[in-house]
Amino acid sequence: MAHHGAMKIDLHDGMFELRPSQLLRLRGAAGTRIRCESGVLWVTQEGRLRDDFLCAGQSLLLVSNGMTVVEAVGELEARIRLQAPVGPEQYTSALQPRPA
Repeated sequence: MAHHGAMKIDLHDGMFELRPSQLLRLRGAAGTRIRCESGVLWVTQEGRLRDDFLCAGQSLLLVSNGMTVVEAVGELEARIRLQAPVGPEQYTSALQPRPA
């Protein structure tokens, strides 16, 4: 279990755990596949007119090289798997909750 306010990250297999309202930010991630392993994810990509919601078992191929923001929605933790080509140096995370 992650410590309060901390995000669990395993860069080896690209697995992330986000608490409700926690954000994961990615830049230059076009071509990366985001897979929702559990929970519900909200994904918004810079330059795209629509956002995507992913439930467990669903995945999305990122098309934007701008900022992509992934958020756990609802009351449950969400588990995310990122499948290359994004390298660990491109992961940036913002652990503060989203402004109300």
